[in-house]
Amino acid sequence: MTTSTTEAANTAAVTRVEHVGVEFIPDGERDSNPRNLFSVFAGVNLGWVCAIYGWLGVVLGLDFTGSLTANLVGTLVGTLVVVPLALVGPRTGTNMTVSSGAHFGILGRFIGSGLALVFALVFAAITVWTSGDAIVAAAHRLLGTPENGVALAAAYALVSVVMVVIALVGHDLIVRVQRFVVPVATVVLLAGFAAYTGTFDAHRTLGEPTTGSYWSTWVLVTVLAAAGPISYGPALGDYTRRISRRHRDARVAGAVGAGIVLGTMLPAVLGAFAAAAFVTPTGSFLHDLVDAAPLWYVVPILVVSVLGGFGQGVLCIYASGLDIESLWPRMRRVHTTVLAAAVAVVLLFVGVFVFDAAESVTTMSVALNALATPWVVILLIGFLRHHRNYDPRDLQAFAEGRHGRYWFTRGWNVPAVLAWIAGSTFGVLSVNTDLVAGPLADIAGGVDVSALGSGVVAALVYLTAVAVVPARVDPQRPPRRVPALVPA
Repeated sequence: MTTSTTEAANTAAVTRVEHVGVEFIPDGERDSNPRNLFSVFAGVNLGWVCAIYGWLGVVLGLDFTGSLTANLVGTLVGTLVVVPLALVGPRTGTNMTVSSGAHFGILGRFIGSGLALVFALVFAAITVWTSGDAIVAAAHRLLGTPENGVALAAAYALVSVVMVVIALVGHDLIVRVQRFVVPVATVVLLAGFAAYTGTFDAHRTLGEPTTGSYWSTWVLVTVLAAAGPISYGPALGDYTRRISRRHRDARVAGAVGAGIVLGTMLPAVLGAFAAAAFVTPTGSFLHDLVDAAPLWYVVPILVVSVLGGFGQGVLCIYASGLDIESLWPRMRRVHTTVLAAAVAVVLLFVGVFVFDAAESVTTMSVALNALATPWVVILLIGFLRHHRNYDPRDLQAFAEGRHGRYWFTRGWNVPAVLAWIAGSTFGVLSVNTDLVAGPLADIAGGVDVSALGSGVVAALVYLTAVAVVPARVDPQRPPRRVPALVPA
């Protein structure tokens, strides 16, 4: 095959709309690699969404060092919790929420589908918000165009359309886009430190500690930072399912972990650095970012807004399309992706035009962490116990209208579900933010322990069930004749 023919074939593969949904992908048909994993999970983070979390640390009352350390600790903790789950996809050949049926039951996996869908929609909305705001602010600075609701709505619509197109085409185009995003966005973000160094003050804060004390606020920012890596738990399988078992586990986990940490921390540190350089802040990160930037850095801000924004948003829309399909197997991925995008845009407009955007991000991140952490912890324990015993065929039992070995009790692994409910209940009740404070918010003297506590409670309940009633927790071999869920 000639070079031109090969290039034409590659272009056709990238632009061809993907029809693979959540069904099992045989090992011989998996054409991705650890390098692609690094590109995806680094590229999706190299944008203003992660910078928002560095900025929030300063807004909530920390100085630059406090925001930096809180984001670093939160990112590392969240990554250490979630990275082992990157090894599930190569074993099951499907996405993470369908794989979760091995530990929650064929119907119990709907918990993961629901969580993944909410996470994806919320973070897609945040992505469109940050990218759209940056585009409007930069256009105002460069061209004098208005900064009003109409301009914002137009920018949000533009970003949303491009994200949906890339997500609709699917995996190959997403990977190709991220390979381009990583080096370009990295250089632009690094240049940002030079752009804001003139007014940078490491001791500047943009308010008093929001929880009343410096260290309780530091913990809150750490919890917020951990939300990013943990939010990828339900989406890891979208990409690792395409990794052949020929690749060593260490390379797969290392690629995902390095991508998340490096991709998250660079924009987060720049966000905190820029916040500490804002002399007259307005409370809008993207507006202040553009307003405080030297003229030469305004166009680079637009570049990151487009590239970084599309990366994060596309991952979320793609994931939510797969998760909706896993709930309704008769729907096509193309249709579910469009539906997911429409819901994300509605969430965006509600969050920006009805509620305060910064408070919405803080509250949603903490609340979602409280729900997702126990789910991730239960999957992690289950994976460590049964990582060699996944049955890819029986994980597809729901779509095929049958039971299989993961049927447990009427489709639900009751101990795992109860452990998740217990952990989530504690997490939600102990949330402590300006917008929402649960009845257990002061259980640790004002320190937000919702994420940590929810994971610990879920682990204790689940491990107790493992010790007391292992037969109810572990999957059973199916009978020779498996009754159908629906009539043939």
